[in-house]
Amino acid sequence: MKKLLKNSKAKMIRLLFSACLIILGVSIGIFNEQASIFIFLSAYVLNGYTVIGKAVRDLFKKKEVGENMLITVVSFGALAVGSYFEAAFIMALYLVGELIEEFSSELTKKSVKTLASLIPSLVRIKGKDELVRASEVCEGDIIEVYAGERIPLDGRVVDGISDVDTSVVTGESIPVPARVGTDVYASHLCLNGTLTIKVTKRASDSMAQRIVDISLKAKTRKTKSEAFLKKFSRIYTPSVIIATLLIFLVPSFFGADFADMAYKAFSILAISCPCAVVISVPVAYASAIGYASRKGILIKGSRVIDSLSTLNTMAFDKTGTLTQTEPRVTKLEAYGKYTKMELLAFAAMAEKKSKHPIARAILKEAKRFKIDVPSGKCYREEIGCGIECDTQNGKIKTGSYRYAAEGTPRQSKATVYVSVNGECIGYIGVGDNIKANGKITFDKLRENGIKKIYILSGDKKEKVDIVASSLYADGAYSQLLPNQKIDALVDIIEGTSGTKIGYCGDGINDLPAIIRADVGFSINGVSTDAAIEHSDVIIADDDLEKIPKAVKIAKNAKARITANVIFALVAKLTLGALSIFLPAFPMTLAVIGDVGVMLVTLISAINAGKIKKQQMLTF
Repeated sequence: MKKLLKNSKAKMIRLLFSACLIILGVSIGIFNEQASIFIFLSAYVLNGYTVIGKAVRDLFKKKEVGENMLITVVSFGALAVGSYFEAAFIMALYLVGELIEEFSSELTKKSVKTLASLIPSLVRIKGKDELVRASEVCEGDIIEVYAGERIPLDGRVVDGISDVDTSVVTGESIPVPARVGTDVYASHLCLNGTLTIKVTKRASDSMAQRIVDISLKAKTRKTKSEAFLKKFSRIYTPSVIIATLLIFLVPSFFGADFADMAYKAFSILAISCPCAVVISVPVAYASAIGYASRKGILIKGSRVIDSLSTLNTMAFDKTGTLTQTEPRVTKLEAYGKYTKMELLAFAAMAEKKSKHPIARAILKEAKRFKIDVPSGKCYREEIGCGIECDTQNGKIKTGSYRYAAEGTPRQSKATVYVSVNGECIGYIGVGDNIKANGKITFDKLRENGIKKIYILSGDKKEKVDIVASSLYADGAYSQLLPNQKIDALVDIIEGTSGTKIGYCGDGINDLPAIIRADVGFSINGVSTDAAIEHSDVIIADDDLEKIPKAVKIAKNAKARITANVIFALVAKLTLGALSIFLPAFPMTLAVIGDVGVMLVTLISAINAGKIKKQQMLTF
C-alpha cells in the first residue's frame, strides 16, 4: 500500500491542484469569462496529458481504441462546443476513477502480501547460536521456535507444547494446541512455550509460500468472462464512437441545431465509457480469491471461480479424505459370562506388540477406557490370520473367524474375534473413523446447490457402503483402481446431462480423478504434494467444511459480477436515453453518472464473494 501511495502521489497532487483550478475557474467565471476559460484549460491539460498520451499510444502501437481514446474524444468534443468546464471536469473525474481502480486492486492483493511478509526469513537451528536463512534449511533439520515467534517452515513438532495462532493461513481465529506429533506450518504464530520442530518442507515448498506463489500466478489465468470483456472493449469503443457520430450527423442533416446535437453526442460518449464493466469484473474475481485465501481456501485463479460456481455434483475419495487413516473400534460384543471390558482387555493383551492398524485401534480403545494392559509372552503372529499369546488368564487368540472363533455364530461385519483357551468370548468390530464434520459438509454442499454427492474408493464394498450410508451419499463406487476412478466420474457425468462435478482426494491414486474433474480439491495436511499441485482448490487445513464454503464464495462472486454488469448496462442505457430526449441534459451530469456507476460497481466488486454474517453462522 505504501508503494502504491508513493506511485500515486504525483497523480493525487495533480488531481488536488486541478480541483482547486476548477473551483477557481467557476468563481472567476462570474466576473471574467475569458480568464475562467484559461483556468479550465490549464486544469484540463494538467490532468489530460497522460490520458491523451495513452490514447495515442494504444491507437498506433496496439491498434486499439479503448476507454482512454473515448475520454479523449469526449473531452475534445466538449472543447469544440465551448464546454470548457465540462472538459476539465471529465478529465478530473476520469483520474479519480483510475485512482479508485488502483486502490481497489491493491486491496485485493493485500492479504497475499501480508502472508508473504509474515513468513520469517531467518531460522534458529537447534544447537546452533547463529540464525540461518530459511532457504538454506533442509528437510529433516531440527529447528526451534520461541513464544511470540512465527514458525518459519512447515514441519512436525518433536518436543514442546504451545498454543498456535493459525489464522493467517486457515482463517480460524481460535488458537489450536501444538504438541509432539502435531503438523505446523510456516507463518503460524507460537503463542506460548517453545516448540522443537522437524522440518518436512523446504522454504520454497511450504504451504504459506505455495499460497503466495499460486495467488500471484492466478492473475495470468484469465476466465472466459475476462477474455470476452477484453475483446468486448476493443469492439465496443469504436462502435460507440461510430453510433454517436450517426446520432449527431443524421439529425443535423435534417435541420437539427448543429451545436445542440454535438453536445448531446459527446454526452452520450461520456456515458458510454465501459470502465464500470471492464474494471469491476477482474476486481471482483481478485477480491473473491483474496477473501477465500483469508479463510484458508486457496483458489487457483478466476477460471476456477467460474467452474466452482457451476458445480452441481461432488465426488469424494474415502480413506484420508472423509475418514481418518487410522480405523477405530465400532462395536464390542461379548459372549457368556464375559463383559465387554474384559473382551477389550484380552484383545489388547494379544495385540499389544503388533504394528497392525487394527491393533492400534484396539489399544487406543483400551486406553480410552483406562484399561491396564499387561504384557503377555510367547507372541506368535500369523500374517492374514491373527495373533496368539500366553497370559496368566490362559492362551488368547485374536483374529479371523477360522483362527479364533471356529464353531461360533459368524458375524458378517465382525473384524476381530477373541478366544481364551479355545473358547470364543466375543468379537470386536473395527471400521472407518469417519471425520466428525463429514455429515455437516455434505449437508452444506446440498444447501449450496450440490444435488448429488458420491464416494469413490479403492476399499472393499462393505466398508465403502457403511461410510456412504452414514453420510447419506447418493451413491458409492468401491474397489476402484486409479484409472477406474476416471471411469466412475465419466459414468456420473454421462448419467445426467449438464453435470458439473468436483472431486476431492488426497493421494497419488486420486490424481487422475482430480485432473479429470471440472474442479479438483485437495486438503493440506492429508493430501500428497502431487494432489495439491494439480488440484484447483486447496484447503489450507484438514477442514472439510471449507469445501462448501469455497462453493458459496464462488457463487456469491459470480452473482455479484452478473448484478454489476446488468446494473452498469441498465444505468448507462437510462442515462443515454435521458441525454437524447431531455433538451437541457448537461454533459457534466453525464460524466458524474458514468463515474458514479463505476464507483458503485467497484465497491460491489471489492466485496464480491464475501459471506454475510448470518450465512457465516452455518459454516
